[in-house]
Amino acid sequence: MAQLSTLGISAHMTYRTTLLTTLLLMGLFSLFGCGKKPDLDESVRIQLKKAGSDLSKPHHIEFFLYFPTQAVAEQAAPKIKAMGFDVETKQAAQGTEWLCFTTKTMVPDLAALQKIRLDFNSLAASLGGVYDGWGTPVEK
Repeated sequence: MAQLSTLGISAHMTYRTTLLTTLLLMGLFSLFGCGKKPDLDESVRIQLKKAGSDLSKPHHIEFFLYFPTQAVAEQAAPKIKAMGFDVETKQAAQGTEWLCFTTKTMVPDLAALQKIRLDFNSLAASLGGVYDGWGTPVEK
C-alpha cells in the first residue's frame, strides 16, 4: 500500500513540476516578445474589423509619405503614380516637410498592404523621406 501512495505522490509532483515549468516558460516567452504580435498593417486591419468594416470590400485607402522638400516630394510623385496610385504633393500640416498624399481604392488585403509598406519605405528612404502608414474609412 505504501508503495502505491508513494507512486501517486511522485506522479502528482512530476505533473505539478511540469505544469509550473511550462507556465514559467510561457511567461518568459511573452515577456521577451517571442509571441507573434501583429505588424502595423495587421493592427490597422484589426481596428477596421472591430469598427465594423467589411475587409472583403474595396476601401478608399490613403497613404502618407513625407519628404524634406517640395522638390523631393515632386520627384517621388511620378514614381508613386507608376506604381498605380493617385498622388498629390502638398505642404505637410505641421513643420516644413512635404507630403505625398497617396490614394488607391483596393481591398485592404494584408499581403498587399505589407508589400506597399516595403515599397513605400524603400522609396521614401531613397529620397530622405519617411512612409507614415495608411488609413481608410470604415466600409460596411
